Amino acid sequence: MRTRSLLCTMLCSLILGMSFTACSDDDDDDNPIIDPVDYPAYILNEGAWEANNANISRFFPSYKGIDSDYYQKVNGKLMGDLANAMMEEDNNIYVVIGGSKYVARLDLNCVEQARYSFPEGEGEPRCIDVEDGYVYVTQHGGQVSKLDAQTLKLVSTFKGGDNLEGIVEKDGKLYVANAWKGVYDFNKELLVINAETMTKTGSIDVVLNPVQVQEIDDKIYVISQGNYEDVQAVLQVIDTKAGTSKVIVKDVDKIIEGHNGLIYGVRSTYDADWNTINSFFTYNPKKGTISETSFLQDAPSSISSTAIYLLEVGGYADFIYIGISDYVTNGTIYQFDASGKLLQSFDSGGINPNAMIFID
Repeated sequence: MRTRSLLCTMLCSLILGMSFTACSDDDDDDNPIIDPVDYPAYILNEGAWEANNANISRFFPSYKGIDSDYYQKVNGKLMGDLANAMMEEDNNIYVVIGGSKYVARLDLNCVEQARYSFPEGEGEPRCIDVEDGYVYVTQHGGQVSKLDAQTLKLVSTFKGGDNLEGIVEKDGKLYVANAWKGVYDFNKELLVINAETMTKTGSIDVVLNPVQVQEIDDKIYVISQGNYEDVQAVLQVIDTKAGTSKVIVKDVDKIIEGHNGLIYGVRSTYDADWNTINSFFTYNPKKGTISETSFLQDAPSSISSTAIYLLEVGGYADFIYIGISDYVTNGTIYQFDASGKLLQSFDSGGINPNAMIFID
């Protein structure tokens, strides 16, 4: 089971209080590169399609201000086009840059250490999982690439399925969302692949268009987006032993491991004019119960009516973060305390903030 260590000592706050100044995009002198011992969080901004403006912003949970374009500052180059995924494992940060077709390993200060570029003719890299010294990357076009986690050299590949999305490794098996074939032509299959041999061992039926696959507290959850017409988006839990799936909640867009063993989720629906309507719920895996009471106490109206791109829980006080996007301008991040009280909001430093990791 993958767990996150989210606590740091009070020394962190003392150091930050003495050394951190709120950041501005305009003056590098006001944006000092601070040693990662100060426990930053990193925000991955997807960017706009073919705009070559994906980036990583740096943020310190106790302070207002964002250090935007941080990857560019420490690496001296642009990140590329369309950042699809980011995760931290074994003191390394892994990023998937789909439009530019590469995966990179960064150190905890976001300095690039290794890169694997996908060959011409292969599909766009999409999602990632890192386990037992290997990086597994799904690709459109029906491929999973297995890379060495340090060198990022290609070890082997699996070829099968159509356009692959979310992926989780559990007990030596890869669970991969085989999402769609073409326009409005969706699959309903979760591939099961032997992680050592990279061969298919089976599949599990799920609702149309599976996209997100997550492991929370040793269980696998899948969000299928449906067909955008008469088949709704749903959250499902997978029984890996029986090879079956069970629908838990409908109209689900995102989930994350929350507090006290609960799962926090976002429901997204649309009115007759295709305006977004978001609501928030909690799911208790042990009891199998759903509460429609929002885990946010005082969410601003913008969160309820704008596309939610990011949902994360982390930092030294288990803050809740919501990131919204209009797909054109920089996103906005809302920070809540563990009880759901709004603490602050700030510019994400880029377009479409879609992932956040916490360094401790």
